Amino acid sequence: MVVFLFVLKSVLASTGDRSQMFYSCLQDCLAQNCSGSSQDSQSFHILRALHWTCSDECKYFCMWPTVNWFVEAEIGVQQFYGKWPFIRFWGIQEPAATLFSILNLVGHVVMIRRFRKEVRPSAPFYVMTHYFCVICCHAWLWSTIFHIRDVRFTEIMDYLGAFSMVLFSVYHFLVRMLAFQPRSSQYSLFFGMAIGFYFVYHSYTTFFVKMDYGYNMLINIAFGAVNILGWSIWCLKFYKRRPYVKQCAAFVALVAFTTLFEVLDFPPLFWVLDAHALWHLSTAPLAILWYNLMCLLVNWSLFWHGGSGFTREIFNKLNEYFLASRC
Repeated sequence: MVVFLFVLKSVLASTGDRSQMFYSCLQDCLAQNCSGSSQDSQSFHILRALHWTCSDECKYFCMWPTVNWFVEAEIGVQQFYGKWPFIRFWGIQEPAATLFSILNLVGHVVMIRRFRKEVRPSAPFYVMTHYFCVICCHAWLWSTIFHIRDVRFTEIMDYLGAFSMVLFSVYHFLVRMLAFQPRSSQYSLFFGMAIGFYFVYHSYTTFFVKMDYGYNMLINIAFGAVNILGWSIWCLKFYKRRPYVKQCAAFVALVAFTTLFEVLDFPPLFWVLDAHALWHLSTAPLAILWYNLMCLLVNWSLFWHGGSGFTREIFNKLNEYFLASRC
């Protein structure tokens, strides 16, 4: 479902925080407000709850006069500590991306309930679809937390949550392609263990060895490309045989299109809406399309492979009617 969920995030200094104006303002603020007990009296409870320190507050308030100076000097808006300047709302670091992450989370919760109403529990891939929903909800939960407050732990959990969606999407594709084939269960177990062990290893190295932003982006793109290429080939192969392939092809095309927002990079509109937030907004409707597609795929598999000869004959007649109507 997800093609490119990672972008290269730099933790190195940026033009904004390297500027002399920002440095001078920061040093003055730290000296005046972050010494002794004054820092506690000037902090709101919600900011303390989100672990905004006095130093963080100084960086935030010194950022805006520096931004104004860059704009007035016609240099343009610059990044600070690898991020664009955002207006905080109740301590939330990136309000728009937070809201759109919640929309994605809610979309999966709502659509899995619809999926349960339209698909029998005995249908093929019924349980796997629920596994995928849990993984996606977990990923979007950490995306929400990360955009509320960007620290090392929430950043890593956001990366790993997104990567888990990509990996499980690949596993789901492989299992579906091998389903109803000889020894399909053995292949499913093999691919599941291989992908699972790799995710555990990658999580361990990310937490305890090194957070390699370039490598994270590379493997995400690689697995995402495998997923999107695999579904594209599948759509071409079955385009004239199964009536729901058009929905699958449309979904794959939309997923590829939404990744353009991750390629784009521009200062946030109204200081809240950047390309990354727009990407989260564009992925929210994809959950609806995905579960609708899953309902079609699972029910087709149930009738074709799990139904009686009579139901398969009826489904075959409907499929023949669909093909004839295309001529």
